[in-house]
Amino acid sequence: MSSTSTILAELHTHSIASDGQYTPAQVAAFCASHSVKLWALTDHDTLDGCAAAASAAAAHGIAFLPGVEISARAGCSIHVLGYGLDPQDSALSDFFAQRKHLRATRMTRMVEAAQRAGLGVTQEDVLRLARGGAMARPHLARALVERGHAGSVKDAFDRYLAEGKALYVPSPHVSVPQAIALIHEHGGVAVLAHPAYYEHDKEIEGWVSEHGLDGIEVSHPSHSAQDVARYEALASRLGVLQTASSDFHGEAVAPERKLGVTRVARERVEALLERVARAPLALM
Repeated sequence: MSSTSTILAELHTHSIASDGQYTPAQVAAFCASHSVKLWALTDHDTLDGCAAAASAAAAHGIAFLPGVEISARAGCSIHVLGYGLDPQDSALSDFFAQRKHLRATRMTRMVEAAQRAGLGVTQEDVLRLARGGAMARPHLARALVERGHAGSVKDAFDRYLAEGKALYVPSPHVSVPQAIALIHEHGGVAVLAHPAYYEHDKEIEGWVSEHGLDGIEVSHPSHSAQDVARYEALASRLGVLQTASSDFHGEAVAPERKLGVTRVARERVEALLERVARAPLALM
């Protein structure tokens, strides 16, 4: 990264509105305790936490950017971050409410598979850990850990919940172009999350040139230094935004993803905010 001027920013975080460990207010407090200047809440397939997050961010003097992480698919699960969406948008609310219902149906099927396998996990276990938010695999993973069937959330995924494992059920999804179009239709900016997960580098250029993908999350806890360099070079060649994240969920879910350590070049942050209609007015 060539710029020497950086901002402590959290551009990809999760709360109990999806699969995070903490409430939006708690995540805001963590951001404040680490002197984070810009925070985006990007829960999976929901904007439900953004109103509370915006209020808590304002109380702490943190610039806040409403966001979402949409589950798409192109041969495997692909996540597209949407920044600057309106949490009060009724059409978006309806779309994500349907997604939440489909996720609940999926969880019922996964819990039934766990019971058939003699693992003893119940829907009530998952609901308790979800704390009212959309139920997701990390909640089932934590339930499996609680019952002694795995040593950690990662271990539960490796044993039971990753694609191809015994408890896996495909998630409701849209295509990547559909996710990009949805974000754009509602005034947002679309950024591909953690691209090293997917090994779909050849498709990224088409998502940019044909469908208007706005940016790439070049730095992520799962990315090696070589990954970062590769995606910086690709984003530069394609002329798209470059972001970085902690992808914070909480230590009970993803202990390796630490909040308050991600520094992003100021020019990259400003480039993102210039594209977002609902961007914070100013950064300190």
